[in-house]
Amino acid sequence: MALPPLYSQMPTVVYITSRGHSGSTLLSLLIGGNSKVVSGGELKMLINSDPRRRFCSCHSLSPEQCPFWSQVQAKVIDLVGVSLCQLSLMEGGSDDMFSKHNQALFEAIASVSGCSIIVDSSKSLLRLSRLLKAKEKGCAIEVQPIHLHRGPLGTVNSARKKGHPLLSVAQNYSTAFFKTRECLSKTPSLFISYEQLACHPRRCLQRVMRWIQLPLQESQLQWREGIRRDVGGNRMRIGESTKICLDQSWKRDLKPVEVLKLTLLTLPVRLRWRWLYRKFHGRKIGFGL
Repeated sequence: MALPPLYSQMPTVVYITSRGHSGSTLLSLLIGGNSKVVSGGELKMLINSDPRRRFCSCHSLSPEQCPFWSQVQAKVIDLVGVSLCQLSLMEGGSDDMFSKHNQALFEAIASVSGCSIIVDSSKSLLRLSRLLKAKEKGCAIEVQPIHLHRGPLGTVNSARKKGHPLLSVAQNYSTAFFKTRECLSKTPSLFISYEQLACHPRRCLQRVMRWIQLPLQESQLQWREGIRRDVGGNRMRIGESTKICLDQSWKRDLKPVEVLKLTLLTLPVRLRWRWLYRKFHGRKIGFGL
């Protein structure tokens, strides 16, 4: 049964999928500076039990306390009878429940914000695959995926700082890359490099806005100004400087032998050769997430 429409236009979800520490928060803030776009941030965090990971960028409050998100919650409750933290946004719930809950969420965000284009920077490939499946089965949303990709040395180094073993992180990096390509193989999507975004933000943002079919507005580059509604994401969203810098701390942190090993281990990603990845890891890629 279809949900009653809250907004005159079908919501378009600009979904950013990436690895962690790849610039998804920055890209969400840049896109969300457009007057016709609302940046929701990592919407999957709405169901996170840790309140420190759920606060919004507009008021630094939990969604239940934020004036904007509390209005969204009220509309979601009217539509599907559950609060934001009870929504099926990741692996839980049937496909039908996931479809209804997400349609309700995006309809509510569009209704409260007045914008039909919503940025979801949840990153999760599982969430993206379920949204695409829901759309195919009649969920009243459009999905425009952006694959934001960071080079292996920076990505692996960032993960290692959290205590993850270097070699396993490198393998997961390659696996995630080819799973993403498989997920998006039959869906129009946009590929954006983190390094290009950090070095040439205007040029990259122009590409993104052409993909969304909106003109670039100068206010978008002043990403610390104006209102951003992002839930979750990197804590860099709370600050003052608008300067965008390329993170190359891997040059300081990684030993030359580690750089060499990582370069070899992630060679299939650099060359975009799936067969070489399979050869390296001795198995076919499955889409189990």
